[in-house]
Amino acid sequence: MNQIKFVVAGALALLGVLVIGGYYADPAPKATEEKSASAGGTLRIGVDGTEPAYYKIDGVTKGFDYEMALGVAEGMGAKPEFVVMDFSDLFTALETGDIDMIGAQVTETAERKQDFDFSAPYFVTYLSFLTPEDSTIKTRDDVNGKNIAIVEGTIQERYLEEQYEGVNIIKVKDEDSAVKAIQSGEADAFFYDAPYTAPIINRAPIPLKEAIVYPADDAPIGFVMQKGDERKEQVDGVLEQMILDGDWLKIKKEYFKEYPLSEVFKDKGA
Repeated sequence: MNQIKFVVAGALALLGVLVIGGYYADPAPKATEEKSASAGGTLRIGVDGTEPAYYKIDGVTKGFDYEMALGVAEGMGAKPEFVVMDFSDLFTALETGDIDMIGAQVTETAERKQDFDFSAPYFVTYLSFLTPEDSTIKTRDDVNGKNIAIVEGTIQERYLEEQYEGVNIIKVKDEDSAVKAIQSGEADAFFYDAPYTAPIINRAPIPLKEAIVYPADDAPIGFVMQKGDERKEQVDGVLEQMILDGDWLKIKKEYFKEYPLSEVFKDKGA
Protein backbone atom coordinates (compact mmCIF):
# COMPACT_ATOMS: atom_id res chain seq x y z
CA MET A 1 0.00 0.00 0.00
CA ASN A 2 2.22 2.76 -1.31
CA GLN A 3 2.44 6.46 -1.92
CA ILE A 4 1.29 8.47 -4.91
CA LYS A 5 3.94 9.17 -7.55
CA PHE A 6 5.66 12.50 -7.29
CA VAL A 7 4.99 14.98 -10.10
CA VAL A 8 6.72 18.20 -11.23
CA ALA A 9 8.19 20.07 -8.28
CA GLY A 10 6.43 17.75 -5.86
CA ALA A 11 3.11 19.61 -6.34
CA LEU A 12 0.89 16.57 -6.45
CA ALA A 13 2.68 15.02 -3.49
CA LEU A 14 1.88 18.15 -1.48
CA LEU A 15 -1.74 17.98 -2.59
CA GLY A 16 -1.88 14.34 -1.51
CA VAL A 17 -0.65 15.28 1.96
CA LEU A 18 -3.19 18.08 2.29
CA VAL A 19 -6.15 16.08 0.99
CA ILE A 20 -5.46 12.64 2.27
CA GLY A 21 -3.93 13.43 5.64
CA GLY A 22 -2.02 11.26 8.01
CA TYR A 23 -3.11 7.90 6.62
CA TYR A 24 -1.15 8.50 3.44
CA ALA A 25 1.89 10.31 4.80
CA ASP A 26 4.29 7.37 4.32
CA PRO A 27 7.33 7.92 2.09
CA ALA A 28 7.63 6.50 -1.41
CA PRO A 29 8.74 2.85 -1.60
CA LYS A 30 12.32 1.80 -2.14
CA ALA A 31 13.28 -0.06 -5.30
CA THR A 32 13.55 -3.30 -3.32
CA GLU A 33 9.99 -2.81 -2.10
CA GLU A 34 8.77 -2.29 -5.66
CA LYS A 35 10.37 -5.55 -6.70
CA SER A 36 8.97 -7.55 -3.79
CA ALA A 37 5.42 -6.31 -4.28
CA SER A 38 5.12 -6.15 -8.03
CA ALA A 39 7.45 -7.15 -10.86
CA GLY A 40 5.08 -9.94 -11.81
CA GLY A 41 4.65 -11.16 -8.25
CA THR A 42 1.42 -12.55 -6.79
CA LEU A 43 -0.67 -10.87 -4.09
CA ARG A 44 -2.70 -13.50 -2.23
CA ILE A 45 -5.84 -11.90 -0.82
CA GLY A 46 -7.91 -13.67 1.80
CA VAL A 47 -11.69 -13.16 1.53
CA ASP A 48 -14.65 -14.73 3.32
CA GLY A 49 -16.99 -15.09 0.35
CA THR A 50 -19.84 -13.02 1.74
CA GLU A 51 -22.10 -10.75 -0.30
CA PRO A 52 -21.57 -7.83 -0.92
CA ALA A 53 -17.85 -8.11 -0.10
CA TYR A 54 -16.92 -11.07 -2.34
CA TYR A 55 -19.34 -13.35 -4.17
CA LYS A 56 -20.14 -14.88 -7.56
CA ILE A 57 -23.18 -14.58 -9.83
CA ASP A 58 -23.39 -16.96 -12.80
CA GLY A 59 -19.68 -17.63 -12.45
CA VAL A 60 -18.79 -13.91 -12.45
CA THR A 61 -16.92 -12.64 -9.38
CA LYS A 62 -18.30 -9.45 -7.85
CA GLY A 63 -18.09 -7.53 -4.61
CA PHE A 64 -16.98 -4.23 -3.13
CA ASP A 65 -13.92 -5.68 -1.39
CA TYR A 66 -13.13 -7.78 -4.45
CA GLU A 67 -13.07 -4.76 -6.76
CA MET A 68 -11.07 -2.67 -4.30
CA ALA A 69 -8.51 -5.45 -3.80
CA LEU A 70 -8.36 -6.04 -7.56
CA GLY A 71 -7.66 -2.34 -8.10
CA VAL A 72 -4.92 -2.38 -5.48
CA ALA A 73 -3.21 -5.41 -7.00
CA GLU A 74 -3.37 -3.95 -10.49
CA GLY A 75 -2.02 -0.63 -9.23
CA MET A 76 0.91 -2.46 -7.64
CA GLY A 77 1.61 -4.41 -10.80
CA ALA A 78 0.92 -7.65 -8.93
CA LYS A 79 -1.19 -10.64 -9.94
CA PRO A 80 -4.18 -11.02 -7.56
CA GLU A 81 -5.00 -14.44 -6.17
CA PHE A 82 -8.19 -14.60 -4.09
CA VAL A 83 -8.36 -17.24 -1.35
CA VAL A 84 -11.85 -17.89 0.06
CA MET A 85 -12.15 -19.09 3.66
CA ASP A 86 -14.19 -18.57 6.81
CA PHE A 87 -13.70 -15.15 8.38
CA SER A 88 -12.45 -16.78 11.58
CA ASP A 89 -9.59 -18.42 9.65
CA LEU A 90 -8.34 -15.29 7.86
CA PHE A 91 -6.07 -13.95 10.60
CA THR A 92 -4.43 -17.33 11.20
CA ALA A 93 -3.80 -17.68 7.46
CA LEU A 94 -2.20 -14.23 7.44
CA GLU A 95 0.01 -15.07 10.42
CA THR A 96 1.23 -18.30 8.81
CA GLY A 97 1.89 -16.62 5.46
CA ASP A 98 -0.75 -18.56 3.54
CA ILE A 99 -2.14 -15.20 2.38
CA ASP A 100 -0.54 -11.77 2.04
CA MET A 101 -3.53 -9.56 2.78
CA ILE A 102 -7.08 -9.74 4.14
CA GLY A 103 -9.85 -7.96 2.23
CA ALA A 104 -13.04 -8.79 4.10
CA GLN A 105 -14.58 -5.65 5.63
CA VAL A 106 -12.23 -5.83 8.63
CA THR A 107 -12.73 -2.96 11.07
CA GLU A 108 -9.54 -1.45 12.42
CA THR A 109 -9.40 -1.70 16.21
CA ALA A 110 -6.70 -0.99 18.77
CA GLU A 111 -6.58 -4.68 19.65
CA ARG A 112 -6.11 -5.81 16.06
CA LYS A 113 -3.46 -3.16 15.41
CA GLN A 114 -1.32 -4.69 18.12
CA ASP A 115 -0.80 -7.77 15.97
CA PHE A 116 -1.37 -6.60 12.38
CA ASP A 117 -0.87 -3.61 10.09
CA PHE A 118 -3.88 -1.93 8.51
CA SER A 119 -3.85 -0.05 5.24
CA ALA A 120 -5.32 3.39 4.86
CA PRO A 121 -9.13 3.02 4.98
CA TYR A 122 -11.02 1.97 1.88
CA PHE A 123 -14.38 2.03 3.67
CA VAL A 124 -15.88 2.66 7.09
CA THR A 125 -18.18 0.54 9.20
CA TYR A 126 -21.85 1.24 8.47
CA LEU A 127 -24.24 0.41 11.29
CA SER A 128 -27.84 -0.63 10.87
CA PHE A 129 -30.94 -1.22 12.99
CA LEU A 130 -33.24 -3.94 11.68
CA THR A 131 -36.78 -3.68 13.00
CA PRO A 132 -40.24 -5.12 12.34
CA GLU A 133 -42.05 -3.23 9.58
CA ASP A 134 -44.50 -1.69 12.07
CA SER A 135 -41.77 -0.56 14.50
CA THR A 136 -41.86 2.91 16.07
CA ILE A 137 -38.06 3.09 15.76
CA LYS A 138 -37.42 5.52 12.92
CA THR A 139 -34.52 7.69 14.13
CA ARG A 140 -31.49 7.14 16.34
CA ASP A 141 -33.21 8.94 19.20
CA ASP A 142 -35.93 6.31 19.14
CA VAL A 143 -33.40 3.63 20.06
CA ASN A 144 -32.89 5.00 23.58
CA GLY A 145 -34.58 2.84 26.20
CA LYS A 146 -35.27 -0.06 23.83
CA ASN A 147 -34.26 -3.73 23.90
CA ILE A 148 -31.60 -4.19 21.23
CA ALA A 149 -30.14 -7.51 20.06
CA ILE A 150 -26.48 -7.77 19.03
CA VAL A 151 -24.26 -10.65 17.98
CA GLU A 152 -21.90 -11.19 20.89
CA GLY A 153 -18.32 -10.11 20.21
CA THR A 154 -19.14 -7.45 17.59
CA ILE A 155 -18.42 -3.74 17.91
CA GLN A 156 -22.14 -3.00 18.12
CA GLU A 157 -22.12 -3.60 21.88
CA ARG A 158 -19.59 -0.81 22.44
CA TYR A 159 -21.51 1.58 20.22
CA LEU A 160 -24.77 0.93 22.05
CA GLU A 161 -23.13 1.59 25.40
CA GLU A 162 -21.38 4.75 24.24
CA GLN A 163 -23.98 6.38 22.02
CA TYR A 164 -27.39 5.42 23.37
CA GLU A 165 -29.13 5.87 26.72
CA GLY A 166 -30.82 3.18 28.79
CA VAL A 167 -30.53 0.52 26.10
CA ASN A 168 -31.03 -3.07 27.25
CA ILE A 169 -28.45 -5.08 25.31
CA ILE A 170 -29.48 -8.61 24.38
CA LYS A 171 -26.50 -10.73 23.35
CA VAL A 172 -27.12 -13.56 20.88
CA LYS A 173 -24.86 -16.05 19.12
CA ASP A 174 -25.74 -15.22 15.50
CA GLU A 175 -27.99 -13.26 13.13
CA ASP A 176 -30.83 -15.77 13.07
CA SER A 177 -30.96 -15.76 16.87
CA ALA A 178 -31.32 -11.98 16.79
CA VAL A 179 -34.26 -12.26 14.40
CA LYS A 180 -35.85 -14.83 16.69
CA ALA A 181 -35.48 -12.38 19.59
CA ILE A 182 -37.39 -9.78 17.58
CA GLN A 183 -40.01 -12.36 16.57
CA SER A 184 -40.61 -13.36 20.19
CA GLY A 185 -40.83 -9.75 21.36
CA GLU A 186 -37.67 -10.01 23.45
CA ALA A 187 -35.90 -7.44 21.27
CA ASP A 188 -37.20 -4.31 19.57
CA ALA A 189 -34.42 -4.23 16.98
CA PHE A 190 -31.22 -5.90 15.80
CA PHE A 191 -28.06 -3.75 15.62
CA TYR A 192 -25.64 -5.04 12.97
CA ASP A 193 -23.29 -4.24 10.08
CA ALA A 194 -25.37 -2.64 7.34
CA PRO A 195 -23.62 -4.30 4.35
CA TYR A 196 -24.77 -7.72 5.55
CA THR A 197 -28.43 -7.08 6.37
CA ALA A 198 -30.04 -7.87 2.98
CA PRO A 199 -29.65 -11.67 3.27
CA ILE A 200 -30.95 -11.52 6.85
CA ILE A 201 -34.08 -9.66 5.74
CA ASN A 202 -34.60 -12.06 2.84
CA ARG A 203 -34.54 -15.20 4.97
CA ALA A 204 -36.28 -13.81 8.08
CA PRO A 205 -39.55 -15.56 9.05
CA ILE A 206 -41.09 -12.13 9.79
CA PRO A 207 -41.16 -8.92 7.72
CA LEU A 208 -38.18 -6.76 8.63
CA LYS A 209 -36.91 -3.41 7.44
CA GLU A 210 -33.63 -1.53 7.72
CA ALA A 211 -34.95 1.38 9.77
CA ILE A 212 -31.67 3.25 10.30
CA VAL A 213 -28.30 3.22 8.53
CA TYR A 214 -25.36 5.48 9.37
CA PRO A 215 -21.55 5.47 9.04
CA ALA A 216 -19.26 5.03 12.05
CA ASP A 217 -16.47 7.38 11.00
CA ASP A 218 -14.27 6.27 13.90
CA ALA A 219 -14.36 2.64 12.75
CA PRO A 220 -12.36 2.55 9.49
CA ILE A 221 -12.10 -0.59 7.37
CA GLY A 222 -8.76 -1.42 5.80
CA PHE A 223 -6.78 -4.21 4.21
CA VAL A 224 -4.88 -6.21 6.83
CA MET A 225 -1.26 -7.30 6.45
CA GLN A 226 1.48 -8.78 8.58
CA LYS A 227 3.34 -6.39 10.86
CA GLY A 228 6.14 -4.67 8.97
CA ASP A 229 5.11 -5.80 5.48
CA GLU A 230 6.80 -3.25 3.21
CA ARG A 231 4.01 -3.59 0.65
CA LYS A 232 1.67 -1.63 2.92
CA GLU A 233 3.17 1.58 1.56
CA GLN A 234 2.33 0.52 -1.97
CA VAL A 235 -1.25 -0.39 -1.05
CA ASP A 236 -1.74 2.97 0.66
CA GLY A 237 -0.46 4.77 -2.40
CA VAL A 238 -2.75 2.89 -4.77
CA LEU A 239 -5.75 3.53 -2.49
CA GLU A 240 -4.91 7.23 -2.45
CA GLN A 241 -4.82 7.29 -6.24
CA MET A 242 -8.11 5.37 -6.52
CA ILE A 243 -9.79 7.98 -4.31
CA LEU A 244 -8.29 10.96 -6.14
CA ASP A 245 -9.14 9.49 -9.54
CA GLY A 246 -12.76 8.80 -8.59
CA ASP A 247 -12.40 5.01 -8.95
CA TRP A 248 -13.22 4.44 -5.27
CA LEU A 249 -16.43 6.48 -5.44
CA LYS A 250 -17.55 4.62 -8.57
CA ILE A 251 -17.16 1.26 -6.81
CA LYS A 252 -18.84 2.57 -3.67
CA LYS A 253 -21.86 3.74 -5.65
CA GLU A 254 -22.13 0.39 -7.41
CA TYR A 255 -22.49 -1.54 -4.16
CA PHE A 256 -23.54 1.03 -1.55
CA LYS A 257 -25.31 3.76 -3.49
CA GLU A 258 -27.90 4.29 -0.76
CA TYR A 259 -25.31 4.74 2.00
CA PRO A 260 -24.48 8.33 2.99
CA LEU A 261 -20.89 9.28 2.21
CA SER A 262 -18.69 9.16 5.30
CA GLU A 263 -16.85 12.31 6.38
CA VAL A 264 -13.67 10.21 6.25
CA PHE A 265 -13.82 10.14 2.46
CA LYS A 266 -15.20 13.65 2.03
CA ASP A 267 -12.02 14.79 3.78
CA LYS A 268 -9.99 12.82 1.25
CA GLY A 269 -11.55 14.53 -1.74
CA ALA A 270 -14.18 11.89 -2.63
